[in-house]
Amino acid sequence: MPAKSKPAGPPDWENRYQQGDTPWITQQPSRELARVLEEYEIPRGRALELGCGDGVNAVFLARQGFDVSAVDVSPTAIQQARGLADRAGVSVDFQVADVKALNGLSSPFDFVFDRGLYHVVRQADLAGLLQSLERVTTSGSMYLTLAGNANEDTPTDEPGPPRVSAEEICRELAPLMELVQLREFRFDASPRREAPYRPLAWSALFRRSPRVAIPPV
Repeated sequence: MPAKSKPAGPPDWENRYQQGDTPWITQQPSRELARVLEEYEIPRGRALELGCGDGVNAVFLARQGFDVSAVDVSPTAIQQARGLADRAGVSVDFQVADVKALNGLSSPFDFVFDRGLYHVVRQADLAGLLQSLERVTTSGSMYLTLAGNANEDTPTDEPGPPRVSAEEICRELAPLMELVQLREFRFDASPRREAPYRPLAWSALFRRSPRVAIPPV
């Protein structure tokens, strides 16, 4: 069985954005997100991005015809994202919010996306994440998460995203979501790194199950 990444303390996302310590920033929309939207012909309804960072994927979704809301815990990230949307001439409802406290959003959403949020939050509060996903989705809503892959053959102490196995990602989201597709891909490279670095990842597309309730935490 592949080795698991060791959980770390809660990241200080605001400080990292202030310092520019954001190696996950690609400055381009996720190619995997674009592939899923096209392959599955996701209806252009209401979309929510969790952990939107600099907003590049939220802006992409808006350009694709979605009515987009996006949240991040870092005020600096949200400031950057709003600037990007203004320059792109698109409307996105950006909000500073913890993913486990999304009461300020007008739900439900037809499509929820995260690039690298689930694989971090699951280590600290998986139940809280499931509660939030239940709150912002309804039966038939689609959820796409891009997560670090435990099949990566580099040492677990190498810099990179947290890693999760196929069994874990399916089991942990099963109380709320039905798996549509699970496939391996590699994250897009960040121009902020001296050498191209594309960690192995999972693209996990789920559909919200009908009549499912997550017990309160």
